Amino acid sequence: MRGIMVSTENRITDAARELFIKKGYRGTTTREIASRAGVSEVTVFRKFGSKKNLLKRIMDESIERISPALQVLEGDGEPRDVLEEVSQQLVRVMVREKIDLLFVMMVERELEEHGFEEWEIPDSAGRLIYDSIEGYLRKKIREGSIRAVDPGTVAEMMISYISHASLSSHFRGHETPAAGRFIDILWEGIGGGGMIKG
Repeated sequence: MRGIMVSTENRITDAARELFIKKGYRGTTTREIASRAGVSEVTVFRKFGSKKNLLKRIMDESIERISPALQVLEGDGEPRDVLEEVSQQLVRVMVREKIDLLFVMMVERELEEHGFEEWEIPDSAGRLIYDSIEGYLRKKIREGSIRAVDPGTVAEMMISYISHASLSSHFRGHETPAAGRFIDILWEGIGGGGMIKG
């Protein structure tokens, strides 16, 4: 059986993603990326122009892969079920596509701190997930179907769970609790079950 052919660009982005996660963006050289991908350094520059453009491609691909999972938030299902479904889908996408959300968010912060305006940080993967969940929660709070909690804090809690669940998938024998169990606990605080009395 013949293996699936991987394009040169995909070999380069896969190698870069692995090295960026392991060594950081600034700690990785284009020579190392080329070596890991089995191409010349000239090929890396011919395909991407710069290490910055290569990282931008990886980040853009992450957004493309994550965006469909967030469409669940546009549905009109029960809020608890919607939150469970979006959590499950995001974990599934990140595990399947080997998207390291913590890496993505750390790199975005590094780029933001160094004034990389052209990266359009507000449209980044981490920001997209946060804004989508936070916006959904804010809407449901206004409608009265979720308690008046800080939607940003809840969004951060969900992102923490999603990051942990996708990271845990890389460790043999370590299972992360299903999204439903996490959402059950979260729902006690933001839904009807954990209402604070008088």
